Amino acid sequence: MKTNIQRMLCLLLAIVMMFAVVGCGSKKSSTEDFDDEDWDIVDDNGDADDADADADADDADDADDNGDKNNNGSGNNATTKTETKETKKKKAEAVKSADDLSWSQLVSKMPSKLKGSTVTMYSWNPAKHVTGAEKVIANFTKQTGIKVNWKQGSYDNYDTEIAALINSGSSPDIIRYASVNIYRMNLTQDVEAATGYDFKGKIWDSQVTSAYKVNGKTYGVNLKNTFNQQPTVVYYSGATIKRYKLDDPYDLWKSGKWTWNKFLDMCRKFKEETGRSGWMTNDHLDLLRFSGLDFMKFDGKTFKDNSSDPAILKTLQKICGYKDSITCEAMREQDKIENGTYLFTTDNMLCARRTDFHYETLKSDGDLYCVPFPKGFNKTYLVPMHEYEAYGFPKGCKNGPAAYYFLRYYLNRDNYEEKTFFVNKQALETYDYVMKQKRFYKVSSGPMEVTNGDSNVGLDTYIRTTGKADQIKSELDKVKPKFKNAVKAANKTVAKFK
Repeated sequence: MKTNIQRMLCLLLAIVMMFAVVGCGSKKSSTEDFDDEDWDIVDDNGDADDADADADADDADDADDNGDKNNNGSGNNATTKTETKETKKKKAEAVKSADDLSWSQLVSKMPSKLKGSTVTMYSWNPAKHVTGAEKVIANFTKQTGIKVNWKQGSYDNYDTEIAALINSGSSPDIIRYASVNIYRMNLTQDVEAATGYDFKGKIWDSQVTSAYKVNGKTYGVNLKNTFNQQPTVVYYSGATIKRYKLDDPYDLWKSGKWTWNKFLDMCRKFKEETGRSGWMTNDHLDLLRFSGLDFMKFDGKTFKDNSSDPAILKTLQKICGYKDSITCEAMREQDKIENGTYLFTTDNMLCARRTDFHYETLKSDGDLYCVPFPKGFNKTYLVPMHEYEAYGFPKGCKNGPAAYYFLRYYLNRDNYEEKTFFVNKQALETYDYVMKQKRFYKVSSGPMEVTNGDSNVGLDTYIRTTGKADQIKSELDKVKPKFKNAVKAANKTVAKFK
């Protein structure tokens, strides 16, 4: 009997101990920190695991992995939600700090799911027209594992093509801007919404970012340290300068003597010698842009008609006064500079790239030179952007995060051969100088082209063919209703931005 009682007491003690152990284990599981591998967390590189795509998936995965799926709101479930918020916070911090990282640091933190993906770039030029770009793209793929699909569209129908691609569900990931065109911008998304990156770091060109803002959101970006920008400069043939025994504009610039009056003097001497005008302008309104004037203004929220600004009329009258004496009827005819018909032309820095197709004869002869536009026409020195090159992310783009990585590498001039990008050292010096100056960009070109089919509403044609200064006011008055219509239409588009 005594033996049986002892056995029963031992059994009872064992049962009590078993429950005690189970109870301790349960308590520990609800309070102890888990090892990293038990959680879907941000790793040392600041990247969330691929499974951290959305909060709902995180909650389900965490509950399942830790046996808390049926915990009915106990301590473990609360801890999971706290970790999810912390993960989101760290991801947000990683996005904001991405601009501060070097390229190697950025690549080390690249989400693994981007490797093997494709980013589609849509431009009206082939990559080969950007000197060295094909090699840069190949290196980008080698370093990141992200493939690049460079698609070429047409310059004239670019926006129509992009809209069609968006509507068909085949939107590219990146498009290029030639100007601050509100209609093209309306085809894109806010840069942060499209990519997950905020583009607020010092590496991005703040002048570009400011220009491409609508209602406080950014729709176009470019790196500060880039060769992919298009300021307007003065081009000439060195042989033509020598033929007519004129001072070299480069020597004048470097010695501080390259002024508007010197420019006029050289053009007049050229005409006296040849009977031909010295300056072939881009659209006969170049001096309007060098004066920092445009027919419209845009403050990021509203377009306004600026055509009644007295400074515009005064400058147009000056332009008419220069017709025949220094400017000619021709425009955008590169061969007229190449064969010495004219002395100077104002054109895009894109033309000075070694592999660009403009001025092919002068490039092959090693005779294409450029300098900044001379100072002195205005008190304030401005550099007009022939094209204000920027990059946006169209609606429907499928690989925004990879697009961020691509722009970081593709636009960085450090990835190009500096000594061979432009045709000569002089072009490189010119580019670096003008890019440090205050810039002017047109805002009227997009609205005017869409509503009237002509960004200059015929004023450039009037100056080229007639050019009478005392009649320019009546010509300007004739087209003012077109400016008002363009402003009205542009503001309707602005209203579509959220």
